[in-house]
Amino acid sequence: MSEVSASAQQSLDALLSKLGAKKLSDVQAATNKSKDSLGQEDFLKLMTTQLANQDPFAPQDNTQMIAQMAQFSTVTGIQQMNQTMTGVASEISQNRIATAASFVGKTVLVPGNMALADSAGGISGAVDLPVSTGNLTLQISTEQGQLVKTIDLGSNPAGLVGFSWDGKDDSGTAVGNSRYTVKATMMNAGKSQAVGTDVYGPITEASIPTATEDMLFTVAGIGKVNMATIKSIKY
Repeated sequence: MSEVSASAQQSLDALLSKLGAKKLSDVQAATNKSKDSLGQEDFLKLMTTQLANQDPFAPQDNTQMIAQMAQFSTVTGIQQMNQTMTGVASEISQNRIATAASFVGKTVLVPGNMALADSAGGISGAVDLPVSTGNLTLQISTEQGQLVKTIDLGSNPAGLVGFSWDGKDDSGTAVGNSRYTVKATMMNAGKSQAVGTDVYGPITEASIPTATEDMLFTVAGIGKVNMATIKSIKY
């Protein structure tokens, strides 16, 4: 048969379009389209064909057949697991965003020696004792280094020892500063030893981390802190 002319083909395509039928070129393209991957149905067809065409004097070994099926099941399981883990990672990412947002505005206890005064003018925090002591002392000074209060915290076991100060000096007068530094010392084996301190401060900003990044918060008066360093939260 001779080939159909271009004008005749266009007329035929237009008629088929009006009838709601597909063009021959579209049907052929769909039929000839190659598959990028083999599914379970394709695997079973291949295995059936292999059995139908095997040598009757040397049939396919059952062990080999089982191994092939196990390999295919393993690959299929890994693909499904990858899809599942992708979904889990997405859920975790959304949860990390919600968690970060929920911390903004909260007051947290973090390592540091610079404390911001609260609405009443006082500060609070904790001393992190490495060992027990019979004499623990806390000194509170202004940013300029002027000592305004000394607090005797007495004997304490190892661990966190909380403290709070109302913002007033020994005469009961409010100091009125917005920032203070704290310094703790303990007696250990008859010698004075500096001890680490923690202070409370409000979280003003939270980062939105990726799945591999740590969650960071900006604490007023302290700066950037890792979520893992937060020791306590006040609501």
